[in-house]
Amino acid sequence: MDSAKFFFTLAFVGATLTGCSGAEDSKRAPRETQSPQMSEQPEPASAVPDVPIEAKKKQKHETVRVFYGTDRNLTGSTHPRQFFGTRRGGLSLGFCDVSIPKNHETGKLESPKIWKLEFRENPDKHVVLKSVEPASGSDFLLQLRQTIEESVEVEDSPNGLVKVGGEAFIFVHGFNNSFEDAARRTAQIAYDLKFKGAPLMYSWPSQEKGSIWAYKEDGRTAQWCEENVTLFIEAIARESGARKIHLIAHSMGNRVLSRALKNISQKLALTQEAEPLFNEVILTAPDIDAQVFKDSIAPHIIQTAKRFTIYSSSEDLALKASRVVNSYWHQRLGEGGSYLTVFPQYKQINVVDASEIDTNLFALGHSYHADSNTVLSDVKLVFQGIPANERDLSSLLENLAWKFQSNRSLLGRAIRGTFR
Repeated sequence: MDSAKFFFTLAFVGATLTGCSGAEDSKRAPRETQSPQMSEQPEPASAVPDVPIEAKKKQKHETVRVFYGTDRNLTGSTHPRQFFGTRRGGLSLGFCDVSIPKNHETGKLESPKIWKLEFRENPDKHVVLKSVEPASGSDFLLQLRQTIEESVEVEDSPNGLVKVGGEAFIFVHGFNNSFEDAARRTAQIAYDLKFKGAPLMYSWPSQEKGSIWAYKEDGRTAQWCEENVTLFIEAIARESGARKIHLIAHSMGNRVLSRALKNISQKLALTQEAEPLFNEVILTAPDIDAQVFKDSIAPHIIQTAKRFTIYSSSEDLALKASRVVNSYWHQRLGEGGSYLTVFPQYKQINVVDASEIDTNLFALGHSYHADSNTVLSDVKLVFQGIPANERDLSSLLENLAWKFQSNRSLLGRAIRGTFR
């Protein structure tokens, strides 16, 4: 299905889910023979009641609109946090609003804390998924184009007046993430990057659990959803009107995105299109077999984007656990240090080792793509097209890779040195 047909197909079905989940999944017709089914469009879900204009002026938060594609099932709940479930469904579109408190700290996902006697979400204090609004394909595209168009600005530069903004990025989350998790993280990234354009996300039906069973099931689902993700990101690239389209994947989401890009590369080869569809593709903490990516994926996807940036870390405990689950000898693409994977044959693939950045001592060191100010600052430069040798990075392996300067606290270095 091409991009025009994609939005036309979803033009009148709203949030229709074209398939069932659970036991019924095995009875579904082959995907290529399916067509969207008509259903009533669900009511928008909101966690925040309508607020009078005067009260809005006193609000201590800003709102970020995130456009979404998802193939999660509708639960029937009207609450934003429970609007979508963990089971497989058909592809649906919409937008959601997320609050960012005015005292927000870069890289933080502020949430209620019991030790602060916070028992309920407060948009003035926390990053909150305020509402979810399903949309038809036509309405989704109209709103998306309008957001992108309104973000365009003209700035003075040494070469005269230049256009900035008018861009879009699509975030694909990883293992053990809910729709709410993905929406909050996408909004936080957009806000912290001061992104001028439209933030989008694709939320595939992760089980939202941290067990080994859930990890295995998420791995199967990451493969199942590749056709939907392919349709979504290609349609956004071709129909959104954005000046630049960037892609960001995290953890297992790199499997989802890699398969979609491989599908798109095959289409580009058939149509003999010279220009790539995407500008920057950022693969963060990729939980994917390094050798498989290097041999079977990288050669096929490099023509889909102008540049790829892979962030890796030797301090990523989640990927160390993943290596054990996936067979100890099969290292992950997101592992850094002595396990760093480089691509000397592809100049458009940059590898950045984030092992030396300071992270939460009590976390897994797996979310540095969004909770480290150092990495976020680098991502912003990547989006601007700044090459690695002009950013605050040190060369590794004669420019085959790059690394961040160490910014760990003395305590952090001492603890990691003790338990390494």
